[in-house]
Amino acid sequence: MAREEKRIELKPVEESPVLKAPVVRLESVETQSRPKPVRLKLQGEETKVSQRLNMPSRDEFELRTHQPGIEVLIESDAPNPDLFEKDWGGASGHHKQIPWGWFVLIGSMLSGAVIWSLSQVNDSGSQAMQVREETATVLKKDAREEQEAGDLLKRIDTSTRRFFKATSIAEMLPLIRHPERVRPLMELYYAQFPVLPHKIVETRRLEPLTLDHQTNFWLSVLQLDDHKTRNLVLDVPDSGDPLIDWETLVCYQPMDWDTFARERPAKKSLDFRVYVEADNFYSHEFADSTKWTCFRLTALGAEESVFGYAKANEPLANGILDLVNRNQGRPCSLILRISIPEGLQSRSGAVIEKLMSPRWLYIDPPDSSS
Repeated sequence: MAREEKRIELKPVEESPVLKAPVVRLESVETQSRPKPVRLKLQGEETKVSQRLNMPSRDEFELRTHQPGIEVLIESDAPNPDLFEKDWGGASGHHKQIPWGWFVLIGSMLSGAVIWSLSQVNDSGSQAMQVREETATVLKKDAREEQEAGDLLKRIDTSTRRFFKATSIAEMLPLIRHPERVRPLMELYYAQFPVLPHKIVETRRLEPLTLDHQTNFWLSVLQLDDHKTRNLVLDVPDSGDPLIDWETLVCYQPMDWDTFARERPAKKSLDFRVYVEADNFYSHEFADSTKWTCFRLTALGAEESVFGYAKANEPLANGILDLVNRNQGRPCSLILRISIPEGLQSRSGAVIEKLMSPRWLYIDPPDSSS
């Protein structure tokens, strides 16, 4: 039978003050002169009262309301160890059917991978053979091109050195372009300027030129022993010696440009290498801009200017205008056939008769009958 429970009550207890040892303060003259702290006590301040839990002693009651007897502990079922091992091996005792299809599939995949790898080895071997053959072909081609380039440089160097060492027109003729047509021009030119041999000091630049879709032209910039630089245009055939364009080398003119501009020889048609720009100077016989197209003409190293006129809206004027416009406002280098009609009143005008070449070089020899 359970014991009678006793009631737990809260009993107010006033805590007694804890006695402390007396403290003796030593004072000096300095401490005595300091003001003493004053403790202010609030109105209604009372002594603090704490609540203590008043519990009966452990001997007077038991904490549990119901304590099971020893018989209850004895009669409780003890754990049977056989129950823990009863289902052991149940899962291993249940046999499932082996999925042989997966093994067949995996075997097929492995066989395919082996066959594919063998085929790749064969393909890689053939590809490697092809790469070696192509590499050998490229190397042979590069070696051949390098040898051809070396031969070309040697031929250009030999021709230019022979040309500048020449002391006569006869020695130069085999080394120049269009010798039959150019020989009379050379005789006129060297009648004023004697032939002087020179030694090439350095080749400063050598590069190919494409003229009218032809790739057999080269530009060579040379420094000679007279401390001057010469620009040569060479016609380089696939075989044979390179040929020098003599007319562009000396910038050949049928007469001095300044002399032509001042003396204005009438009834002569002359082919000049000139710089051409569009202009609007219309006067005297060429005052009507609807009938004439005006161009300003100058020459290399010259001071004088001449105004050339071509019939407006005709192929000659339109062709020159097209070349000037394509040169983006810069002076255009052309060979023009110019004449001064007899009795012309304009002191600076001339008639443009024909466009001989869109550059200072003739790709093909001009027609002698034109």
